[in-house]
Amino acid sequence: MSTLSFTGERRVRFPAPDVARGFMLALIALANVPFWVRFFPDYPAPGQAALDAMSGVDQWWFLLRALFVDRRAYPLFSILFGFGMAIMAKRTIERERRVAREALPAELSAGWIPLQWQFFGEDVERRARRAASRLIRRRGWWMLAFGAVHSVIFQGDIIGAYGLVAVIFVEVIVMRRVWLRAVIGVTGASLSLLLLSSGAAEMGAHPMTLEYHAQATLEATTPLWNLAGWLVATPFTVLTTLVAPCVMLGVGVERWGALQDPSGHRGALVAIAGGGLLAGALGALPYALGQLDWAHVGGSGWTFPLFHASGVAGACGWLALLALLGGGPREASAEFAQGAASFEELGAFRSFLSAIGRRSMTAYLAQTLVFAVLFLVLGAVGVRSVGVAVSALIALAVWALIGVGCVISDAMGRTRGPAERLLRWLVARTAWTLPLPKLPMSIYGAPTPGAVQNHGVKGAPKAMMSVSRDAEGVLPDSLDGMQNDANS
Repeated sequence: MSTLSFTGERRVRFPAPDVARGFMLALIALANVPFWVRFFPDYPAPGQAALDAMSGVDQWWFLLRALFVDRRAYPLFSILFGFGMAIMAKRTIERERRVAREALPAELSAGWIPLQWQFFGEDVERRARRAASRLIRRRGWWMLAFGAVHSVIFQGDIIGAYGLVAVIFVEVIVMRRVWLRAVIGVTGASLSLLLLSSGAAEMGAHPMTLEYHAQATLEATTPLWNLAGWLVATPFTVLTTLVAPCVMLGVGVERWGALQDPSGHRGALVAIAGGGLLAGALGALPYALGQLDWAHVGGSGWTFPLFHASGVAGACGWLALLALLGGGPREASAEFAQGAASFEELGAFRSFLSAIGRRSMTAYLAQTLVFAVLFLVLGAVGVRSVGVAVSALIALAVWALIGVGCVISDAMGRTRGPAERLLRWLVARTAWTLPLPKLPMSIYGAPTPGAVQNHGVKGAPKAMMSVSRDAEGVLPDSLDGMQNDANS
């Protein structure tokens, strides 16, 4: 089996996206653990009761979480997903162009005039972009299926939302029209913030009413109920949150090239890291202070939407910082090219993050399973509640435990998690045949001698007939759609 970097046949690896996804899973664990805490019998009711139940340490952690984690994790998730889809489209298009030209026998194109080459090139380009669109859309449908299964346990599943984004916006992701992505981003963001403003204003400005939710019970949380809630929440998430705008932003990040070459964009990344994290924290501060009842600088009707909007800045800050941490491209050894993290190449901490990032879907699903088992055990032994700060420590411990499993998997030579392997297999197995490019007509209006028309001409060259599937050899595996190396 051959190994290709997403930059082509050069054995060069870009660790920054892997490192970013690995750290992102820690933020997701911190953001998701409050869902599981709601099942404890002494979970406080929203409002003053919730605030009174928080210790001083809990309140300070809540402040830090609001400034740097909440509504900052999923925009980072979305940006990385858009980046991954753009990488997938680029690699597929480049491969299809190469394959179509290599499959054209020289004797068929001998004597072609420039106009014939132009027609052939245009058909090759259309076919390549169609192959990329079909690959991304098919992957999106399978992500929806994964999300549906996951929602049976965890109604807050986000895999399905990103799969739906891939299905709906695949043509925008593949095309290079910046203005269309900008229109979708601005429109989606405006709609989201408008809805958040009206919803927050109705809830009022009482402390902890926007953060805390009603207590959950195992009796009311049945698998069918979870699935029904997910079916409603998934399209609602795509249409009314900042997921789609951030995916469009991620496509732009790929076009920019900073994640592929952080060293070449160091100045800009340093500015974005500092400015983005600062803007995100300042934008969240009025909301956090109001929720804690420490200060009120206005109603929740504007502080809550600002909290969300500033999350995009915070996510960009995290992404820039993690890109700088991941570093620039490295010439990969044979083992490293296969995907195994190398402590010599990256160092211990970056290798740890990279191991998680290359198995981001598996790690995300594993978080749900570990959380479910852990909190069931805690409830069974009589624990009635845990504080906000303690729940954060639990989330980080779960993330670290899963990370150790990823590192062990690397040491055993397994470069992908089971979820990534299954998704890759399903996407490849459901690939359809695409017709090869038509050969141009001769200058006399007849087909070029021996030309192959949609695989239908007798005597078609075997080399051209053999390349027809749109998913072989370039299937990214990770949750956000991008894998630095793909085995074929």
